[in-house]
Amino acid sequence: MQIDTFLLERNQTLFENDVQFNLTESGVHACTLQEILSQEEIQSLTQVSLGYGYTDGRPALRAAIAAWYPGATGRNVAVTHGASEANLLSVLTVLQPQDEVLIVEPNFMQIAGLARALGAAVRTYTLTDENGWQIEPKKLESLLTNRTRMVALVNPNNPTGQVLETKIMEEVVELCRARGVYLLADEIYRGAEIDRPETPSFWGKYDRVIVTSSLSKAFALSGLRLGWIVASEELIGEVMRRQDYTSIGTGIMAQLIAERVLQPDRRDKVLARTRRILSDNVRIIERWIEGGKGAFRMRRPHAGAMGFVGYKAPVSSEEFSRRLRERHSVFVVAGSWFGVENHVRIGIGGNPDELEQALGRTATFLAEGCH
Repeated sequence: MQIDTFLLERNQTLFENDVQFNLTESGVHACTLQEILSQEEIQSLTQVSLGYGYTDGRPALRAAIAAWYPGATGRNVAVTHGASEANLLSVLTVLQPQDEVLIVEPNFMQIAGLARALGAAVRTYTLTDENGWQIEPKKLESLLTNRTRMVALVNPNNPTGQVLETKIMEEVVELCRARGVYLLADEIYRGAEIDRPETPSFWGKYDRVIVTSSLSKAFALSGLRLGWIVASEELIGEVMRRQDYTSIGTGIMAQLIAERVLQPDRRDKVLARTRRILSDNVRIIERWIEGGKGAFRMRRPHAGAMGFVGYKAPVSSEEFSRRLRERHSVFVVAGSWFGVENHVRIGIGGNPDELEQALGRTATFLAEGCH
């Protein structure tokens, strides 16, 4: 099977640990166990037998995930190795080689690569800054065909950090409903809103909605590699049959920690930490943009630990990323890895002092003509 190189993930794997300032992350500075669990809870984990446990996810964990999605139950949940496996299993379950999938870009780009590898056709709808990175439903509708099996999007969006307007969400759902098309909504940044209410989920708006998410971004627990799918009971059953061929199941320790984190009171506490960090750090990058006197532009992100920054320098975004990394030890994500040129994604979820230093080096790099 031929498969595209996943440019974002491959480049992060190769270079993110060899720079002084890694700004490619789109999640918040990771929590420690001591920040989120009591000493009694941590001690209890040392007594856990490291067997398989529930390979399809502990019932209490599935119930805790479902509680974040009104109307869902544990039977609507599959527990996965991060959102990446959630997306993989969703694609394996829904798409056939003769199908089409319509991808709303910019996007994480995983779905497109997987779909092509399976032999499905990929069509793209490209968001624009001029339109606020919002979907125009009539344009989306014009790209749907009688072969379209799935529409895939990320909301809040990666890399722009924008949230779809409620009316647009409803119109997208109706377009899918009218044609019996699956809607795959990657909602991994839900809960990481910046000075605004929590993003509504697509869950429950249509029986062919599939929601994927994980603890990696808004919950700042990427090391657990714990994600999920929320979908109809029938589709979850098919997902689990396919998971028997992939990871079989997730680890017992990750499940136990996730089960505790996703209890409503603690969930709210962890997400409040995320929002505090982002509310402070977004102001740092906004001051930096303003100080650039037109060299940079950015639409303020609604959610997620990232700013999608446009620039005027006559250099491709991949070259921008490479030269900045090699000459100033600052690593940012090339916009072309999301299908959008002359932009870079800058992570804002880390240490604020380090963010300021890294942005200062980036400004120097641009002032030098990106050489």
